[in-house]
Amino acid sequence: MLKKLSLKIVLLLVLLIVLNFVYKTWFYESDLQKNAELINLVRAVPNDADIVYIGESSNITFRGDDIDKRPISAFIGDYFPGLKTYDITKPASHAGIYKVLLENIPVESKVKTIVVTLNLRSFDAQWIYSNLETSLQKSLVLIKPYPPLFNRFLLSFKVFDIKSDSERVKEYRAKWAEDEFHMPGNFQFRNVIEWDRWMSNNGIKDSNGNYDLPQTDLACHFIKSFGFQLDTLKNPRISDFNAIIELARKRNWNLVFNLLAENTGKAGELVGNDLTDLMNENVQILENYYSRKGVVVVNNLNQVGNDQFVDQNWTTEHYAELGRRTVAKNVALALKHWYGDFYKEVHCDSRYQTSFFNDCDKGIIWGQMQTLTTDMAHSGEKSSMTGAGNDYSITFEYPLKVIPDSLKKTINVEFWLHQPSLNHDAKLVIQASGQGFHDYWNGYDIKSIVKDINVWARYNISISVPDSIKQADLIKIYVLNQSKEKIYIDDFKILVRD
Repeated sequence: MLKKLSLKIVLLLVLLIVLNFVYKTWFYESDLQKNAELINLVRAVPNDADIVYIGESSNITFRGDDIDKRPISAFIGDYFPGLKTYDITKPASHAGIYKVLLENIPVESKVKTIVVTLNLRSFDAQWIYSNLETSLQKSLVLIKPYPPLFNRFLLSFKVFDIKSDSERVKEYRAKWAEDEFHMPGNFQFRNVIEWDRWMSNNGIKDSNGNYDLPQTDLACHFIKSFGFQLDTLKNPRISDFNAIIELARKRNWNLVFNLLAENTGKAGELVGNDLTDLMNENVQILENYYSRKGVVVVNNLNQVGNDQFVDQNWTTEHYAELGRRTVAKNVALALKHWYGDFYKEVHCDSRYQTSFFNDCDKGIIWGQMQTLTTDMAHSGEKSSMTGAGNDYSITFEYPLKVIPDSLKKTINVEFWLHQPSLNHDAKLVIQASGQGFHDYWNGYDIKSIVKDINVWARYNISISVPDSIKQADLIKIYVLNQSKEKIYIDDFKILVRD
């Protein structure tokens, strides 16, 4: 009886091994692309990378009037031209997501240093119990460090953190209620809920003494995002970062935590020192805690001014160019610990440009980069697809006012397009906004110039710049296609000339 049982167990194990091989060989990749597409973020990092920066949207978000729209990671790379710096950027992610992504860096990779975004706001209950968590956790199942077939079973039987939006709300509100403040002095609020309610009821007053709803809402967001006292024993985000530290030790990586800047200036203006003191105390706890574990912590909390925060009605870590450069420089200075011989001082070139080109392939950052596709291309591998619900092509954005008036009399626009028919009303659009004039918008019909179909055809037009927009804070140039026809745009060239 025992021999028969042993034989059955062996046969079962053999069967599982065979099934795992079959699944991994013929089905696993398609499942990855369907359910865990974020694996491609890791695969995009070559094995000869020296430094990998991992973060969320703070890395890549820019403001339209930025002259240089590159991410924080690229600015860091500028300081080390002799090293290869890459990024893994997943919007809305946190340390728990980073850990799984980092586990998927191949063991044969030569990467030596990992820079991890440390976002103070991610330690708050509203982020920990975010309604995005279910989709994020689902996207990780297939890339966990287990046999692919086992992971597929976990996905099929939904063995991951699944909760409804209402359940998530109950979780973070319960956390807000149960976490009581232990503050020095006579702090009047027991918890975040009381503090938020008081702010909502009393409000921020405008210059006329009236209740300012937008500013009051922002003040409440600051309280709910940063009104907590960090507990290193119970906060799950602490465990997430600890797991990254353990992984780095196993892989022999140098580790840097980039503690992001928050808008402490605005928080202090709206809510007061009680909140900013709390933010600084929490950051000091994090800095001390992780420094003792051998991690280099770069404290950027108070390094970026209010004018450099892109979102003025929310508590995000999205910075304009100077803000991103500031964060990048501080990280680069920390990296000198290992790469002092490679470090080169960077001097920001703020001179204007008059010639611009985007081939959709080489990482030049314009607006609407999500429109890039590998469906077809005039050159390289990618183009920008418009139409079928995707109205806008990649979008050129630039502060036109920085170019001297004498050098901006004409704008020449050239690109290549592929259109399946002429059943569309696509336009090249020039749009301008700024102070001192009405917003400007003008569209130029595309099919009146290019009538070729099902081939790549060159579009070229020269447009006089109206005097009324020469001091525009921002000019945008893009293709607008609100039809169902898919039109592809590639090799987009813009020349501003006299």
